[in-house]
Amino acid sequence: MFAKAFRVKSNTAIKGSDRRKLQADVTTAFPTLGTDQVSALVPGKEELNTVKLYAHRGDAVTVYVCGGNPILFELEKNLYPTVYALWSYPDLLPTFTTWPLVLEKLVGGAGPTEKIYEIIFMPKDSCLRKSRGPTARK
Repeated sequence: MFAKAFRVKSNTAIKGSDRRKLQADVTTAFPTLGTDQVSALVPGKEELNTVKLYAHRGDAVTVYVCGGNPILFELEKNLYPTVYALWSYPDLLPTFTTWPLVLEKLVGGAGPTEKIYEIIFMPKDSCLRKSRGPTARK
């Protein structure tokens, strides 16, 4: 699953005060969640663990695990949802709509060295690509 190895430093159960602080941090990080949703994501009574690990480059990452599934991770003091959390709450992260040509480039493995910026968007469902000229999108 992971491309590079990581090292687990600790795996401990979270205390009540830390649980409340995590709930407050989740509310701050994801303002679209209501109080009930935050309580469901970070439950008050279920088993909740904090796993501290080091990534292959030495970055310290804190992972919050509920019921054996990672739900959130903290990197550089920022909280991020995991795929498990996004299955339950898909609106946690911002979304955007893009053209099918851009999607094909991204799915094909476009990286920072790819020239995605060569695709220029035009109004009214048309797309202009520098190398081929305008193509109508319908």
